[in-house]
Amino acid sequence: MGGLWHSDGGAARHDAVAWGYAAQASRRGVEIHQRTEVEGFDVGGAKITRVRTNRGDISAGQVMIAVGGMNYDKAMKAGVELPIRCYPLQAMVTQPLKPWLHTLVSSVSLHTNLVQSSRGEIVIGGGSDPYQLYSTRSTLDMKEHLAEGAVHLIPFLHGVRLLRQWAGTTDMTADYSPIMGASPLSNLWLDCGWGTWGFKATPVADKYMAQTIANQKVAPILEPFTMERFATFDLLNEMGATAASH
Repeated sequence: MGGLWHSDGGAARHDAVAWGYAAQASRRGVEIHQRTEVEGFDVGGAKITRVRTNRGDISAGQVMIAVGGMNYDKAMKAGVELPIRCYPLQAMVTQPLKPWLHTLVSSVSLHTNLVQSSRGEIVIGGGSDPYQLYSTRSTLDMKEHLAEGAVHLIPFLHGVRLLRQWAGTTDMTADYSPIMGASPLSNLWLDCGWGTWGFKATPVADKYMAQTIANQKVAPILEPFTMERFATFDLLNEMGATAASH
């Protein structure tokens, strides 16, 4: 009564999915360099000529920036300022419990969502923090807020212990929609501004970004997501896409 039911919805372990993508990419010949930080770009003739990292330089053919909460910072190293602001997003888990929660429960009014992991932990999340920050330190006020929301939804969790809490950084655009496609530099491509929900759209976004880079032309389906929409005020209305932070 008064709620929404998504019968074929589900939850997936983000880390397991990321490692799955990495494993398949590696098998198909993609080189993955861990612990390699991009420190800057050499730009000449309106294009990137070299990527500078802490482990050496890489001659650039085509470059894509898709680094979550660090998109703004990395793009600035190439002289491109993105219309993005970054906010922390926190979550926490309880001690393991016997399986009982077989769906995801989310409250828009409480900004709290709960799901039980395969290990029995209750994963509790909510909206992003209300201030811009690059810090990934967890905070007491968000812990209290999420705990209050969780107990309000599921009262018997009152005596359950918390195991751990963590934070990440999300990159938000003004219309809560991503930026995908070209940049002011001819060989620099953007896939950023996903905020709190890029994980779910990764398969189709990757498909059309790969097509865009291979053809050197933005795929028609991605054209509405151009960065220029913020200059022309041709914004997208995606605020109903998720209840996580908006």
